[in-house]
Amino acid sequence: MIQLPKEFDSIFRYIVVVSQRAEQIINGAKPRSESRFAKPTLVARDDVEDGKVSWRILTQEELDAHRQAIVEQFRAEVDAASEQPSTEPIPDVLPTAKVAVVADDEEKDDELARLQRLLGMTRSTGTAAAAVDDTVDDDTDADEKPKSAKKSAKKSAKKRAKADKEEG
Repeated sequence: MIQLPKEFDSIFRYIVVVSQRAEQIINGAKPRSESRFAKPTLVARDDVEDGKVSWRILTQEELDAHRQAIVEQFRAEVDAASEQPSTEPIPDVLPTAKVAVVADDEEKDDELARLQRLLGMTRSTGTAAAAVDDTVDDDTDADEKPKSAKKSAKKSAKKRAKADKEEG
């Protein structure tokens, strides 16, 4: 069991002080006492047990001021991260006041076909594949297709070759 130094009233306060001192050491502070240990937590423990780390309990006013400073710093970081601070309230998860504009059916079909092609969800059989292939951009390579699309293309090529062989 840990023997508490006289100035500590509880094990919890002792652990808080040691952990804060260890954090200081990790961030570059030099140890105040000689220690046989290399780990920052054990070095911090030696510093606290030797009485070389001063500490005190903060008053309620000091705690409130510290919390307010943290809140102001957080607000400043949020305002800096967003280019224009919004004065609008944060919308609900499922907004009901605004309705999204729906695109034409043809545009939706083209977009759906393009997404299916990109995800490799199209099949290369019959005229449906030809309609999808018409939407392929000129700058796309065959290497960009997913493996499943490549395999289905190879299988269909083998079937065509086999059918041509039987006919001829």
